[in-house]
Amino acid sequence: MENTQVARNTRNYETDLLRGVAIILMVIFHFSYDLTVFNWAYFSTSEDFEWRVFRAIIVSCFLLAVGMSSYLAYHHSINKKKLAMAIAKLFSVSLFITLGSVLMDPNTWVYFGIIHFITVALPVSVLFVRAPNLALVLGILCIAGYGTNTYDLYPLWEWSVFHLGIPTFTVDLVSFFPWIGVVLIGIFVMHKRLFNIRIKPNGKLNKVVFLGQHSLIIYLLHQPILYGFFGVTDLILGR
Repeated sequence: MENTQVARNTRNYETDLLRGVAIILMVIFHFSYDLTVFNWAYFSTSEDFEWRVFRAIIVSCFLLAVGMSSYLAYHHSINKKKLAMAIAKLFSVSLFITLGSVLMDPNTWVYFGIIHFITVALPVSVLFVRAPNLALVLGILCIAGYGTNTYDLYPLWEWSVFHLGIPTFTVDLVSFFPWIGVVLIGIFVMHKRLFNIRIKPNGKLNKVVFLGQHSLIIYLLHQPILYGFFGVTDLILGR
């Protein structure tokens, strides 16, 4: 019973709701992207300003939730086995995504997408769950430093292009800076309960929360389903 209570306490309704909203927005974004891939639309989700802002909102929601969940799960005590299993799971999913993207398009394969980033960001965040004020300061500095071009990882990316053969364009890239800053800020947000807005659960919101609680499996499955849908539609219509 005690273990069950601990497991329950590591979940937060508002955090799952935030993650659920992010999942819905992500599916909309990828549906729109697929429209362009199959020539049903002619905007650019990677270049058009409004789509870049939309993507930034989605990524911010996900990564804020990562920091919030990390604080919730590890600020009392760090279960190294639990942490190692979570990282191993994320690493396996990242590898699956990379291999799948190589098979789908060797010219734009995913080498550091959002799941790859979370795999790295999770253990980094755990280092700061007991120092939320420091996490806030470092998070702001990460974002501000990137925004003012004080530092970035462009030289490392450039070196990797020439020496490791990574593509110059990838369909999913989440750079360490500034996004680690959002994760660190999420730690402070949960510490101060700034997102604890006490939303009254109801049927519709519970469905969104359910999506948030199963965000990883939805992330893995939604694109193959969308691709299959568009592919079959093209065949039926003879496009």
